[in-house]
Amino acid sequence: MITISGIELDFDTTAPEDILRFKEAYEAMVEESKGITGPTLSEGDPAFLDAYVEMLNKELRLFGNFIDGIFGDGIAEQLLGNKPSLRKVNAVMDEMGDVLQKDGEEYGLSLKKYQPNRATRRAQAKN
Repeated sequence: MITISGIELDFDTTAPEDILRFKEAYEAMVEESKGITGPTLSEGDPAFLDAYVEMLNKELRLFGNFIDGIFGDGIAEQLLGNKPSLRKVNAVMDEMGDVLQKDGEEYGLSLKKYQPNRATRRAQAKN
């Protein structure tokens, strides 16, 4: 279990199923992002704001699908709230990266107590 923005999520960095789900969501996001571009209009063009809002909505859907793909349907809405923005997306993505890295590091530390194996530790203790 990990916690992001105060929401406890069922995700384990040592569970193959969870890591594969992350990988698939990431690959889908990369593929979907290929079709998203910023507004090609100048900022003075009256249609610029509409094009900008369309791009924002595509980006928010992209990241929402990524988050839901990893953690389950509806989690993006819980994490981003009722007024999603790219600022919120960045904050959630930064926190998610930090949490997943910390989880991996904590597991690595817990694993060290089992290395080297018991017989080697006993032999070293006798010396």
